Amino acid sequence: MTPSSARPYQDSFRKDAKTIDVFRKPKDMVRHKVLEGERKERMKRWITFMRRNPNYLIRDYFGIMLHPFQILMIWVLQRSNLGYIVASRAASKTFIISIWALTLCVLYPGIKVITVSKTLKQGSLIIGKIEELRNKHPNIAREIKSLTINPNNAEVQFHCGSNIKAVPSSESSRGNILLANLYVIVSIFGET
Repeated sequence: MTPSSARPYQDSFRKDAKTIDVFRKPKDMVRHKVLEGERKERMKRWITFMRRNPNYLIRDYFGIMLHPFQILMIWVLQRSNLGYIVASRAASKTFIISIWALTLCVLYPGIKVITVSKTLKQGSLIIGKIEELRNKHPNIAREIKSLTINPNNAEVQFHCGSNIKAVPSSESSRGNILLANLYVIVSIFGET
């Protein structure tokens, strides 16, 4: 089988050079020796800063401007093991949960986030909000590998190995909840 062009490698290189997918885009390789020392320490400090102050990641990297009460909600959710927020209608509960889940998946590679709600349809509202954010913000689209919303499954997979999954609050979903290794987001909605 002969290649379609005299230089198939160059053709694929040129094709991938214009994509927004950072995992297909050609990269400048950095040796391990270069990352040692001060550069590695700077990376650790930035990661620690972003994990302690997720509102800066949301504002500067995702490009999402939050109101002060939303920044406070994100701060409470990030700092405590059990975040409990009582909110009325139009308090952007779904928006805050979806942004917090995105932030967790970007800051902690390999994390599994489970959203639990009364029905799968209500849980998929969070995944739907993530889909809207992906369409509006290119850095969020760059992080997401695949997004699935259908009547039987609602899941977001990230390039770093993290994922967000919506499950209904039922006896059959207990196995999914036990699979979450670091965080479980419980979102309880009223009747819709």
